Amino acid sequence: MLTFITGGVRSGKSSYAERRAVDLFYKELYQVKLFNKEKGALYYLATGLAEDDEMKQRVEKHQLQRSKTSPHWRVIEQSTNVAEKLPLFKQTDVILIDCLTTLLTNELFNDWQDEPDKWKDPFYRKKIETKLKSFITHLARGEFTAVLVSNEVSHEHFFDELPLVYAKLLGTLHQHAVFESDEAVLVEAGIPIVKKGRE
Repeated sequence: MLTFITGGVRSGKSSYAERRAVDLFYKELYQVKLFNKEKGALYYLATGLAEDDEMKQRVEKHQLQRSKTSPHWRVIEQSTNVAEKLPLFKQTDVILIDCLTTLLTNELFNDWQDEPDKWKDPFYRKKIETKLKSFITHLARGEFTAVLVSNEVSHEHFFDELPLVYAKLLGTLHQHAVFESDEAVLVEAGIPIVKKGRE
């Protein structure tokens, strides 16, 4: 099962995603007790790296939020090639991936010091798009339960080539995530608006 959650900057999407993942985890724990299945784990798969003060503050904020929602969180940090972590998870696990936006940035600008204009190559961009679509598909079709978070940038106005290319790529990935997901939720001002799935 895949739940896709998106929203603007500071919309409350990450807090909602954490609560949703915890709810799904406790629901899974109930199923474990009911059917004597192997107990699963609750994972936070972080795609962001704490490389500057702002990012460190965001990481600390998320850590504090998670500590309030559940004592069961296990954190895995993976900034690129996240799909290689998926074989670690089993059927009763719940994985929160935060976030697709950062993952796209990391993949698109990997080794940018050596090749700063690599993102301009349409074949390279297509390769990244295919790679991340495949990751999303694996999330949706894996035995585990996944919650994928992303940022909504479709309402922004871009005049430079780089942010426009990035926004188009992200929009394509969002469409794929919604198509593959069982639930799709847009969070605005802390209010979740279900676009697909649950009533």
